[in-house]
Amino acid sequence: MKKAITFFAVLIVLSVLSGYSQTYMDLEDNMDISSNSWIIINPGNYTIPDVGNDGLIRINDKENIIIDGTNVNVDGVDYTGYMIKMNNSNNIVIKNFESVCHFYYAVYITNSDSIIINDCNYSWNKVDSTGWISIWTNYQSALGGGVMMYQTNYAEIYNNNMKYQNDGVALYHCDSINIWDNDFSWNTSFGIRMYFTNYCHIHYNNCSHVNRPFTNPSDCAALLVLVSNENLVEHNDLSYSGDGVFLGQYQYSYIPNNNIFQYNECSYSPHNAIEATFADGNIFRHNNCNYSHYGMWLGYSFNSLVDSNEVIGNQHSGIAIDRGFNNTITGNDISENPVGIELWEGDNIPGYEDQYSHDYFIRDNIIEGNRLAVQAQNTEHLIVEGNEFLYNNNGILLEEESFDDTISSNLFYNTTFYHIENQSTYDIFAHNNTFFSPDEDFIECNIYDKTDDPAKGEVIWQPFSYGNTPVIKDELVDDMAEEPALWYAYTEICWWHDSSLATNVQWDYSDKIVGEASVFCETGNGWDIGLHYWPTGDTLISWSIKEEDTLKFWLKTTNNTVYGFQFHQIRVGNNCGGYFKYTGPSSVLNNAIGNWIQVNVPLAGGGVPSYSRTQYGNVSFDDISFVSIHADTWDVGFEIWVDGIHFTSVSTDIEEYAEKGLIYITNYPNPFTEYTTISYYLPANDHVRLTVYDISGRKVRTLKDEQTSPGYHEIRLMSRDLPKGIYFYSIQTSKQIITNKMAVISDE
Repeated sequence: MKKAITFFAVLIVLSVLSGYSQTYMDLEDNMDISSNSWIIINPGNYTIPDVGNDGLIRINDKENIIIDGTNVNVDGVDYTGYMIKMNNSNNIVIKNFESVCHFYYAVYITNSDSIIINDCNYSWNKVDSTGWISIWTNYQSALGGGVMMYQTNYAEIYNNNMKYQNDGVALYHCDSINIWDNDFSWNTSFGIRMYFTNYCHIHYNNCSHVNRPFTNPSDCAALLVLVSNENLVEHNDLSYSGDGVFLGQYQYSYIPNNNIFQYNECSYSPHNAIEATFADGNIFRHNNCNYSHYGMWLGYSFNSLVDSNEVIGNQHSGIAIDRGFNNTITGNDISENPVGIELWEGDNIPGYEDQYSHDYFIRDNIIEGNRLAVQAQNTEHLIVEGNEFLYNNNGILLEEESFDDTISSNLFYNTTFYHIENQSTYDIFAHNNTFFSPDEDFIECNIYDKTDDPAKGEVIWQPFSYGNTPVIKDELVDDMAEEPALWYAYTEICWWHDSSLATNVQWDYSDKIVGEASVFCETGNGWDIGLHYWPTGDTLISWSIKEEDTLKFWLKTTNNTVYGFQFHQIRVGNNCGGYFKYTGPSSVLNNAIGNWIQVNVPLAGGGVPSYSRTQYGNVSFDDISFVSIHADTWDVGFEIWVDGIHFTSVSTDIEEYAEKGLIYITNYPNPFTEYTTISYYLPANDHVRLTVYDISGRKVRTLKDEQTSPGYHEIRLMSRDLPKGIYFYSIQTSKQIITNKMAVISDE
């Protein structure tokens, strides 16, 4: 009904004014416009400051006016005053201004109704790049920008540009404003600011890149909605802004919001893609809330519906709710976040001491590839039902005094550690879930409860179903960095990151060493990234590597800091939460900046460079199911490639040869495209000649011809100037000559 009244008012303006003649006027200061006027400003460039801050064009207590600024450019000079100032007027149309800049606001409207503003460029007005923004101030403290409206109802604002200033449009105590097809991008405070403003339709606007470049952007937002209700916000670009949406209802929580936010792009925020606090009854559906600090922060919110959104690759939590209640989270894609859904009770806030975390309904979501899928602390009556938990590092964690919680009818598929971890003292009812598992013992080892710690509550997980029967593969893989393997980057929570560089894992078919591709991970995260291997399809791994002694892989990195990498770590573990952690020097990652190196990790620990080994939980080399490669920087952002990842028994072979006083020599990869590494063990100090021959016996390379110390050595052979084909490499000392075969193949 409200929207229909707005369009009806537009028709009245146009029909009434069609009977009036057009009046052409030059623009000057202090122009008082009469009712029932159709004013066309003569085209040209005008440089006129608003000396009295009362408007170059003044419309007071008037009605039925059109102001047309076709081919008119207006410069207000000193960022004060207004091109148009209006009060207590109605049925006003303002259109077609080529540019209006350097005013406080281009248009300033109070106590008016039925306003149309279309096809104008109100950019480059009042702008600030530093300082904290107070969001709770009324219109007397408006920041400046394109259009300000106070107590204005039934307005249409469309097809305008309002950029490079504090606000695009600011609405204070307004009602029924229809805003569409505008460009409010690159402002420094808000694209659209709404303060006690209701029944608006905000759609198809570009409010992206709203930030203060020289201060913390968390006080800026593409769309600010304070104590504003019954609004429909849809199909807007709110990306790359301090917040995509910031909705606040603090101390007004007794007023239901009932706003609908749908089909908006809110990603790449350095703060929150969507933030709604102390708010009642909002609906968030089909929005993109990806690659931000938080995807959705809904602290102290209640009766919310979070439905069918994308919440992917955020740096802290996908959906975070502090002391909320009666919230439903359904049908979302929540993937590749440090925590998928985080529920807890934080510090008490005055006026909300009695509000606590309770009554959540989490159903029918796809929750995939998160370090921790769902975390609930002190949360009462949590229902988790019908979700798919796929490839998460950890599944559901219930902590502290969480109770009366039910986990039912979910699918748990390939969790690294625990499907369900009960760290509370209360029992958890987890009936009728489907576990991707070969047997009950396997399920039991993925559930943490009083059987692991008598001080904890029980997870009552039977009855259950198996779902698809997994294939157990016990044969080692020659190269884990080849399709159809799956790789996930499990990220730690990070307070500082480059939101424009999300954590992303993909195959790299051009920059590789072995086979068809390498695994490539790029991230804006400065903290721990665990690059984790999974087999594909309905497959579980149970490898015995007790006959192997080395994990070998190729490594290449880039780093976006001057400090380099902070630490380097490898984890090798099983399906029951146990693993070996191998911590090596950060120099391994730093030496790989800009070039491929081969890394050898002794499974017993030690080696050169040295890897220390620490055991966590029950794990043995008889049953290994995963490998993860961890990297960390002091600051933000890096890239990492890994290739040729495999277990081998190189040192065992070396020991056998060393006992006999013989030379050991091999090369990897073989066949190869760009280069191979020839590795050899020398039992004693000797003169070494290492030579490469083609298939006809012609010498094509001498790789080494000098006295060499005993021990393990490597040398790289580039395929440059070597046509594809069969070659032989020969090592000769004073006592032995050994010749092996290798092949150069096309990289096509």
